[in-house]
Order: sequence, then structure tokens, then C-alpha cells
Amino acid sequence: MKINIKKSALCMSVLCILLFVSACGAKNNNESVQEHAYPQSKQPVEEAGENSVPNADAKNNNDKGSASGEEGKPTAQSESTEPSEQIDIVIDQSEKPSEGNSFDFGIKQVPKGYTLTEMRWTSNMVTIVNSLQEAIEHGGNGEEGFYFSGNGQFSGFIYSDEMKGERGKATFVFTNDEGNEIMSEKEITLK
Repeated sequence: MKINIKKSALCMSVLCILLFVSACGAKNNNESVQEHAYPQSKQPVEEAGENSVPNADAKNNNDKGSASGEEGKPTAQSESTEPSEQIDIVIDQSEKPSEGNSFDFGIKQVPKGYTLTEMRWTSNMVTIVNSLQEAIEHGGNGEEGFYFSGNGQFSGFIYSDEMKGERGKATFVFTNDEGNEIMSEKEITLK
């Protein structure tokens, strides 16, 4: 009887420690946003012209980038990144035999010391922000938004039929150990 009590106490202790340790590294995702609320009319907030950009910040960045020929290049939020550092992300919107709407992306090059922390889709209709952890979860459950699956072999963005034809930006945010962020944006029209 004493052996069973000792075994039970030991098992409970191990479970408590395991629970505590697994929660230590968990990031609070209260700040993440995933909005799929479309206006009743399903019309863009403003008419999308040839040169329209999803939001004012993106328009300001786009104007700066177009003038200097730097469109599509990463933008740094800190002075610690060297100009030679570059992010290379490839977007693939080719037809797939699978059902649903999505595009794939591949991260080919990232500056040393930086890791992907957040992915964003921004258009006139919707803003979707996913952390890396959420993207991994979407890879397992097939939810809409950014995803990573197959141990990181596959990555992409799953979207609803209502989003087809939307023009917007996919933004990839990379952070280093000091908290400095760099971003890469790609303009895309969802097919």
C-alpha cells in the first residue's frame, strides 16, 4: 500500500513539473489578430485603383520604395541591421490539385541571428496577423491564415472564397535576440 502511495505521489510530482516546464516557454498570444469580418456589402473600403495600396502606412512605404527602386525589399525598424543583410521570400500561386484557396511561400534567405516571428496579410477588406506558433497550429488543423506543416517543409496562406481577387500585402516579420525587427513585404493579388 505504501509503495502505491509513493508511486502515485511521484507520478503527480512529475506531471506537475512537466506542466510547469511546458508552460514556461509559452508565449501569450492575446495580441494576435485574425479578423474575417467582411462588410455586409463586400465592397472595398475605398475603390481599388491601379496604384492603390491597402493602408496609409503601406502607401507611404510604397511611395518611398517606388521612388528609390527598393520596392519589395525588407524594411528595418532598427539601425542594427547591415545593408548587406537581405531577406529572400518566394511566393508561389500556381494551381494545386488540392481543394481550397491558398498560396505557398518559401523563405530562402534570412539575415544571421533573425527568426520569423509574425506573418501578416493586409488588404482593404481584412487584416490577418499570425504568430509563428499559430501558423504551426494552422498547419495541423487546416485553419485559414498562415501555416507551416510537415515539420516546416510546407508553408503558405489559406484564405476563403470571399478573399479571392483581393489585392494586398503579405508581410513577414523577423526578430533577433535583442528584439530588433526587420520586415519583408510582397504585394499579391489572391487568385
